Amino acid sequence: MSLASFPVRHPSTVYLSLGLALALCALTPTPSLPPLVLLVSLLRLQATTVVPRRDWKGAIGQVGCVSLATGVAHAAASIHALSTPFTSFVVLAALSCITTTIGAGSIAAGYYAERSSQRPWTHATSFPATWATTWAAIERFSPIGQLATWSPVTNLGGYAWLRQVGGQVAINWVVAAWAVVIADVAGAWIIGSDADSGSVGQLVDVDLPGNGSHVSPTTRTRPPISPKTRNTLLMAGTLLALAVPSYVLSDLPPPVSAPDVTPFGVACAMPYPQHNGRLTGPPSLKDYVAESKALQSQAKIILWPESAVHFIEQGEREAALEKMRPQIANGTYYGIGFEEVVHSDSPDGVWKAGMRRNGLVLLGWEGVVYEYYKRNLVPIAESFSMTPSNEKPSLFTLELPHPKSWTAPAWASGPNFTRPIDITASICLDLTTASSFADLPSRPALILAPARTWHPSIGRAMWEQAKARAEETGSMVLWCDGGAGGVSGLAGRGLHAFRQVGPGSWAQTVSVPWPFDQRRTAFAAAGTSAAVVVTWGVAGMGWMAVAVAGQAGGRKRGVGRAAATLTGALQNAAAFVRNFGHRERTGEEQRLLD
Repeated sequence: MSLASFPVRHPSTVYLSLGLALALCALTPTPSLPPLVLLVSLLRLQATTVVPRRDWKGAIGQVGCVSLATGVAHAAASIHALSTPFTSFVVLAALSCITTTIGAGSIAAGYYAERSSQRPWTHATSFPATWATTWAAIERFSPIGQLATWSPVTNLGGYAWLRQVGGQVAINWVVAAWAVVIADVAGAWIIGSDADSGSVGQLVDVDLPGNGSHVSPTTRTRPPISPKTRNTLLMAGTLLALAVPSYVLSDLPPPVSAPDVTPFGVACAMPYPQHNGRLTGPPSLKDYVAESKALQSQAKIILWPESAVHFIEQGEREAALEKMRPQIANGTYYGIGFEEVVHSDSPDGVWKAGMRRNGLVLLGWEGVVYEYYKRNLVPIAESFSMTPSNEKPSLFTLELPHPKSWTAPAWASGPNFTRPIDITASICLDLTTASSFADLPSRPALILAPARTWHPSIGRAMWEQAKARAEETGSMVLWCDGGAGGVSGLAGRGLHAFRQVGPGSWAQTVSVPWPFDQRRTAFAAAGTSAAVVVTWGVAGMGWMAVAVAGQAGGRKRGVGRAAATLTGALQNAAAFVRNFGHRERTGEEQRLLD
């Protein structure tokens, strides 16, 4: 029995064991593209046997295995997320089952969508469109955004550049498209091996005449390549072509010293009050102020973590900021993350007296210049005790004066002789949705992102989400995580790795191109909905190709001749690979026939 025929004879053993192993690798808090592609390929291949045979027992078993693997992969980060481990376990189990069921349902929906179309190209691309649409919808309605989706955020390889074009929708489409290719190839290999087991006559027929004077071997003509195989090859070629721009586009950060860049310093203020290396208690407002004053000479923007300080009494925040304001150097701003109790109803009815809210203010020597409040609260942990905001992020323009080594006219034109740096903000879980900055009128140069996570793996997951938002908007994000084991650093515009783990202040000089391109990226301007529409437009290209072919008739000049040549080359290559694989399986030595 060959290896390829093993899944046919023992489907439950193969699919369930591989599903469990691949899910452990793929469905971590920071999903990686290669193992996720293999997992979806396996589930898609299993669907081709489970759905037609109505083998719901096997389908439920696979859902259980993948749900178990998902829970195990997230157990360490989730067990202490809520008030008690039992509550955390129940929520984790429910969330794992729900997301796995949604993933399996999307694969089943893709199966039926393929069967409803007679067009080969639509048949090949309907599942990627279904897969991308499903997770876009989950992101839209889930309280934790993309954290609950089967969407890769690491090891994107040559497809990372697609984030500026199609966001996470494009990445999810790539995952499903590769799954189509791999599943089709694996399915053909399995079926071909099972059908061809031990049959020599299938390759060569030998006719023996009655007089025995000679042997006249005749080869059986193979059928031409099928439309499904042709479209699988075309899909693979398209995916390889989509990776080409990553080898052309530069992914390096701009230099910090050049005539066409604007350098400026940023910092994270994360004090660590300690004695003999041991933490003596949580940092106080006084600690944060002292740390920020020490960083003023190196940075124009000094960001504090989420909920760095708490204000309880009425007027306490205003008094603290007013006392702090004169200590801030001219042109420097503190990004202060805080929690406070609301003491009066707001005119729009969002805030009620007695509620708590999580916010960020940007404070300079002239006072508060920017204010933002958290919109997406952590379910249960925050949603019961705090109130979310409904105001979307806006822009603040930092006017950067010339450094000492520049003259004012050479730095910028009058009358102010300053360079504008557009800044926006978002807090922790707000960054898990691709629509976080959809309403901004232009591209921000810097995103301030304070955070406070409770486990290293959650810190990594949130860092990857922040990095994805920076790449989608073509911006940079300053991520300061004050949680236990949280990571901090700068991401976007060629910056990928976080700077440090855990507490401890740091400063870094960054730069943006000058003049700065304020035009939004394609994805930032169009959004997730437009990206989903494009995926279904791609799935409809089969109809367009048939219509064009019908109009062209039998003519093969220009583009038609090139297409015919390419198709013929693909057919010859596919036939060669198929024949070579057949000979390898049967172990025959073919004779050269005159």
